Amino acid sequence: MPDDMRIDAPTPERANNNKAPRIAILGAGFSGMGMAIRLREEGFDNFTIYEKAEEVGGTWRENRYPGVACDVPSHLYSFSFDPNPEWTRRYSSGGEILDYMKRCAEKYDLYRSIEFGREVTAIRHDGAEWQIAFKDGSTTIADFVVSGLGGLHKPNIPDFEGREKFSGPVFHTAEWRDDIDFTGKRVALIGSAASAIQIVPEIVDKIAHLDVYQRTPNWIIPREDYGYPKWLRSVFSAAPWLARAYRGFYFSIMEWRFPAFHKGDNRIKRLTRRRFLQHLERSVADPDLRARLTPDYPIGCKRILISDDYFDAMQKPNVDLVTEGIASFTDKGIQTNDGEEHEADIVILATGFKPFDILDTIEVTGPAGASLRDTWKTGIAAHRTVMAPGFPNFFLLLGPNSALGHNSVILMIEAQVNYVIQLIRQASGDGQGKSALVEPSCEAASAFEMKIQADLQGRVWAAACGAWYVDENGRNYTLYPHSVRHYLREMRAPELQEYELKQAQSSVTA
Repeated sequence: MPDDMRIDAPTPERANNNKAPRIAILGAGFSGMGMAIRLREEGFDNFTIYEKAEEVGGTWRENRYPGVACDVPSHLYSFSFDPNPEWTRRYSSGGEILDYMKRCAEKYDLYRSIEFGREVTAIRHDGAEWQIAFKDGSTTIADFVVSGLGGLHKPNIPDFEGREKFSGPVFHTAEWRDDIDFTGKRVALIGSAASAIQIVPEIVDKIAHLDVYQRTPNWIIPREDYGYPKWLRSVFSAAPWLARAYRGFYFSIMEWRFPAFHKGDNRIKRLTRRRFLQHLERSVADPDLRARLTPDYPIGCKRILISDDYFDAMQKPNVDLVTEGIASFTDKGIQTNDGEEHEADIVILATGFKPFDILDTIEVTGPAGASLRDTWKTGIAAHRTVMAPGFPNFFLLLGPNSALGHNSVILMIEAQVNYVIQLIRQASGDGQGKSALVEPSCEAASAFEMKIQADLQGRVWAAACGAWYVDENGRNYTLYPHSVRHYLREMRAPELQEYELKQAQSSVTA
C-alpha cells in the first residue's frame, strides 16, 4: 500500500486517562466508529457515541432497498487499519458492509461506549463546555463534540402537488418498506440516479409494470462486478501484505480517474465517455431509448454511475422511461406535464438526500450565541473541511467540501480523524483536567474557503448541470477539488497558526 494511503498515529505522548477530556461523538456510522476506534487507540477513552437508531451502520443500516451496494471496490471501502480479506465480491452489498461494521464494533469494543436510541436535538456551548440535549428531554455535557453524521443524512422528499391524494404507499429508498409485496403491482420510481439504477434490475421481474421518471440521464459505465472465490479469500487471509497491495492497486486506479473531473477535454475524460457510449450501444438496441438515456452535460458534472444490468432492465417490455416532468399526484398515480396520467399502485422516491441537512434537526449554538444554521445561510463551509469559526471544540467528519466523486470516502474520514485527534490533543494538554477551546481563526477559514472555491472553478462541477453538489448560487460546498493524495498530504497535521487556542470559562455545571 502506498505510504500516503497510511494514516499514521500522531507522535506526541498519549492522553492521560485520569484527566481525559469528555468527548461526544454523534452517530455510529463509519465516521463515528472510526473516530472512536482511533481515540481509544490514542488513549482517549472518555468518549460516548450517541446513536439515534438501535444499531451501528449509518447509511448502510438505513439503506436496505433491493440491490443496495457500494460503488467503490470492497477492499478500498474499509478501514485501512482493519482490512477485510473476506469480501465476497468486487463491489460489496449493503448487507455485507453492515456486517463488516458490526464486526468492527465488536472487535474494538465499541458497543460499551454507544448509547443507542439517543437522538440529539441541540448542542449549545456555554463558554466552558458543550451542553447536549436529546429528543427524550435528557441532557449531557462534553468538552468536545465530533459530528459523525456526514453530509447526507436526511432523505430529500420533494413537495409534489396532490401527493396526499394518492391512495397507495409512497416511500423513500432510505425508508424501504419491507412489509409491501411488489408482486404484480404497478410501480412508479421517481429518480434515475445511484439508488434507482440498483433497484430497477432487482424488482423489474416481480412487478406488473414499472415507470421510471427521469429528470436527466446519467453517465453510466460498466460495473464489471464479480465474486471472489474462496481460495482467493483464503490467500488474502494468509497473506495480509497481498491484501494491502490489492487495496493499494485499487486506490491507484481510482485516483487515476480524477482528471475526468477537470474542465476541458483530456484523455481520461475521452476514455470514460467512450466506455459509456460503448456500454449504451451494446446494451440498448432502440435508438430513441438510447438518445433519451444519453446525457447532454459534461461527463463528471453529475455523479458517474456504474451498472452492468440497468440498461438491460430498462428494455424489458413492462418498463417505460418517463421523461416528462411531474405535474401532480392523483388518486390513481402520477400526472405528467403533458397531461397524461400514469397509473401506479406504489410510488418509490429515489430522490437522494439533502446535503448537510444535519442542522434541520440539530441546533448548534456557539458561546457567543451564534447559530451554525444562521452562519451557514450565507454559505456552508468549514475550515480544512472539519471546523467552523465561532464553534470551538466542535468537529465535522465528512464536512463541507470533503466528499468525492472518484474514490473512497473512508480515506477522507481517516485523514480527518487523525487531524481532529491532533487538535483535541492540543486543546486538552494543560494537564489540569480542563480543556482549552480550539477553533479556526476567521482569517484562516476565509482564506481556505476562497482557495477551495477558486480551485473548484477548474473542475467540471462548475458547469451548470443541476448537480446536487452545487447550491442555488452555483457554489459547490460538497466536493473536494483535488485528488485524495493531495488531501492526505494537506491533512497530515494542523497548521496551528490557523487556529486560536483559548482558555475555557468557568463551567456553569461545575
